[in-house]
Amino acid sequence: MLRQLTIKGVYKSDEDNILEDFYMPALAVAYTYDRAVGFFSAATLSYAAQAISAFIRNGGKMRLVLGAFCDEEDIQAVSQGLRDRELSERIGGEFLKELDRVDDALFHNRFEGLAWLVAKERLEIKVALRPKGMYHDKIGIISDTNGDSVVFSGSANESLHALLPTHNYESIDVFPSWRAELEPYYRPHKDSFERLWSNRSRNTAVLDVPEAIKERLLSIGERLHAPPDPERELAIARRIGDRDIASHLGDEPRVPEIVGGAQFKIRDHQREALRSWQLSGEYHGILNLATGAGKTITAAYAATQMAKAIPGLTVIVAVPYQNLADQWCDNLGLFNIRPLRCYVSKSAWLAELQNRILDIELGAAPFTAIVVVNRTLKTPEFQQLIARIPGQRLFWIGDECHHHSSGGFNDALPAQAKFRLGLSATPEHYLDNARNSQLEAYYGEVVFTYSLSQAIQDEVLTPYDYFPHLVELTPSEANEFVAMSMEIGRLIAREGGAEPSLSLKALMMKRARIIGSARNKIVALRQVLRNRPAEAHTLFYCGDGQVETDDSDDANDDSDPEFSGRQIEVISQHLDELGWTLSRFTSHEPRKERDHILANFRIGLIDAMVAIRCLDEGIDVPACKTAYILASSRDPRQFIQRRGRILRRSPGKDVATIHDFVVVLPGDAGDRDGYAYKLIASELRRVAEFAGLSRNRTYAYQTLRPVLVAYGLEHLL
Repeated sequence: MLRQLTIKGVYKSDEDNILEDFYMPALAVAYTYDRAVGFFSAATLSYAAQAISAFIRNGGKMRLVLGAFCDEEDIQAVSQGLRDRELSERIGGEFLKELDRVDDALFHNRFEGLAWLVAKERLEIKVALRPKGMYHDKIGIISDTNGDSVVFSGSANESLHALLPTHNYESIDVFPSWRAELEPYYRPHKDSFERLWSNRSRNTAVLDVPEAIKERLLSIGERLHAPPDPERELAIARRIGDRDIASHLGDEPRVPEIVGGAQFKIRDHQREALRSWQLSGEYHGILNLATGAGKTITAAYAATQMAKAIPGLTVIVAVPYQNLADQWCDNLGLFNIRPLRCYVSKSAWLAELQNRILDIELGAAPFTAIVVVNRTLKTPEFQQLIARIPGQRLFWIGDECHHHSSGGFNDALPAQAKFRLGLSATPEHYLDNARNSQLEAYYGEVVFTYSLSQAIQDEVLTPYDYFPHLVELTPSEANEFVAMSMEIGRLIAREGGAEPSLSLKALMMKRARIIGSARNKIVALRQVLRNRPAEAHTLFYCGDGQVETDDSDDANDDSDPEFSGRQIEVISQHLDELGWTLSRFTSHEPRKERDHILANFRIGLIDAMVAIRCLDEGIDVPACKTAYILASSRDPRQFIQRRGRILRRSPGKDVATIHDFVVVLPGDAGDRDGYAYKLIASELRRVAEFAGLSRNRTYAYQTLRPVLVAYGLEHLL
């Protein structure tokens, strides 16, 4: 309850964290929350919702008043009962335009909290209008079930700069209701809010929240299966801030009490994995954990425990992509670890890294964490600085460590690091033993494996249904495929098993694009989607090749109009025609736009993402329920990563569905050298992998049986 909290009379941002020192603990025990803020914007609504994730748990209700711009004519019309709807629609439209431009993670987290409350009928919003200027009061009333309240007022407005201690100088005054001597201070604020809410405030008109805003909140709230998590809000805020915004928790790493809204407990397979890393590899080794099995949390837990035993420990996490780096920073934040982010612009991290390395050398840093992307890792500036870190206190973590098996990382991984942990769901390259040997030479052997089968059985991942769809190459595609295969065979024989030449690699990539962008995949997809409504949380994996028009008389076009272009464009156009809302997710979209797309996908504002490779590794999309795989390479690494991505657990997600488009040569294709057989065999390796653990394994066999019998490949399934 509120009386049990240590509440100060004044909070100043130069010595207090207003978000965590006041809002979080007070709202965690609150039952009602009244808030009045100015001015009406997307940012205002977001930051008025700070710590709402903590408030939600107690089942309480909130009343929110926001100020909006208007003129005297508007006020007069409203006071006479005229133009209410017109004015409300105008304000709502302006708000939604601004809302669509906002893409930061903290906004989305808090906006979802408000949406949850609206969907549960626990939030009412009104808009206050003034004839000159705008309503700009900043008061809040937090009450518990015992009838106690705290009233606060002050200059901490709803903006990022007000909420983080490293920005504007802000302060709030706080008045507890159980202190009778403070009644002259808190009573006027309480009375003022009640007058405002009931539209009795002089020279102020109050409207109900515009329908456009309410509908947006309601549409999001109804799609949320669980309320936003306070720990995630704090983790995002820590990443945004320039320094610790949770100072009362201390500077040392700590194991969190709550993660994802549930009591945190290290899973048995994660504990066993770390024990194997410690004992089998003497703190060297690779953990082969199925995608979605929690390798990030496993490593963060290890770093937290090691920090207790090794004073001055430095942890460096190397990852392939910026989106993945951001996810690491968020997850490390759950463990009270706020790493230096060495990516984006060199100017954003170089000076700070130099300072931290100096502190490490002087023994003045009790604990240091760094997250770096592989591109930055290889730069001379980063290499020179991390070379100065004492190896006895250096813990190196390589996420998606199979990237480090390429020759470009021969001298980039710190040789002095005593503690080395590699993380990957696919550590071994299926063709290149030299790369496998290089990876093992640095990280050590795979010391623990946790398979996808085990993860599904343990309910760490979601069970799934698998539906393969047979797709024949068109006659022209088949002819081109066979011709290329013959040429590839000749080149392989000529090169005698040596490292493939550039011309051979180029030819093999060109042939792979024929399979990936086979024209009849579009026809098959149209048949599957026909008469199906748009479905939220759906992924479409595309190839990067062209879908070509086939002019032959016997082309199987299923009476559809001709189409051509990049596969992703053709699929996007078709989905749009069917009424799906979608976004593309490729390497061409800027990083901020990708973050925005992922947020919209998670909360269901878009039905589908149409992706090329960018979602193969690391990016979390647990909300995904259905995936259509229209292009996949022969490399098991790709389809294993994709399947694990689809099977991540998410509230309300009991089963996932995978549609796979399997390419075969037409029966009349010339195949004297057995290329159809080799194609079917290579495609079926993926099918067997997917079908083997699915709930409907017999469906895959029944679908493919005619082809399997024709080529004597029944044993593969």
